[in-house]
Amino acid sequence: MIEIQPKELKALDENVRQELCDIFDRDPHKLTDRPGRTRGHNIEPAMQLLRPIVDDLLGVDNWQLDGAIFFETVTGYRVHVDTEKFGPHRVWQTIVFPLRQELTEQAQLEKNRLIIFDQVWKKDAAFFLKGSPDAPQEYNGVIKDYKDVINLREGYIDPYVEELCPHLTRENFEGLTVDKTFTWTPGIPITFPRNRLHASSAFHRFGITKKLGLSFFLAPNQSKRNTGSLSV
Repeated sequence: MIEIQPKELKALDENVRQELCDIFDRDPHKLTDRPGRTRGHNIEPAMQLLRPIVDDLLGVDNWQLDGAIFFETVTGYRVHVDTEKFGPHRVWQTIVFPLRQELTEQAQLEKNRLIIFDQVWKKDAAFFLKGSPDAPQEYNGVIKDYKDVINLREGYIDPYVEELCPHLTRENFEGLTVDKTFTWTPGIPITFPRNRLHASSAFHRFGITKKLGLSFFLAPNQSKRNTGSLSV
C-alpha cells in the first residue's frame, strides 16, 4: 500500500456532479444535528457513480470503503484527521468531492480552500483543539496535547493559515505547516492520505455562504491484505 500525496483528480462529468447533488437533496434522512452542518448518508448510489474514479486511483479490488458522508455546511471546519477507529492498517486515502457552493457578489473564491498539513496522526480520528475551551461530543476524539503529532514544528504559526482560518483559535494550528491547499472547486475531487491533519478555511467570511461536498474514507481491501495480494 502506497500513500498518494495530496493532489487534485480529473474533473467529474457535469452530469455526475449534478446527480450527486440530487442524491443529497432527495435524501429524506438528512441530519442537521450540528450547528450549520447537515449530513447525508445515502452513499450507495453515489458509490455506483464514483467507483470508477476510486478504481483508477487505487486499483480495482484493492480498496474498501471504511466510511463516507455528504456534508453541507455554512461554516469552516476544525483541524482534524479521517483515521476512523479501526486501527492504522485500515487507513489509506480520503477523497473529497466538492459538489457545489453558494456565493455572494463579494465572494473571494480563492479563499474557499481545503488545507492539508504536513503533520501526521497515527491514532484514532480526532479534532485538534489546543487552546480551545470546547470539547465537542462527536465521533472524533479531542486532542489538546500535540506531543504525538508527527512532524510538529514547535511554536510555529503559519501566517497563511492565520489569514484563511479566523474561525480557529490560533493555538489550534500552532506547530502545523502547510503541505498543499486546494481551491474548493465544484466537480474537482481532491485526495490525500487519511492520516494527514487538515482543515477548511473560514469560507463564510469570504463571501461563500454554503458548500456541499462528499467524502470517502478508503482502506486497503482487507481480504487481499490478509493474503498478501494487494498490488498498490
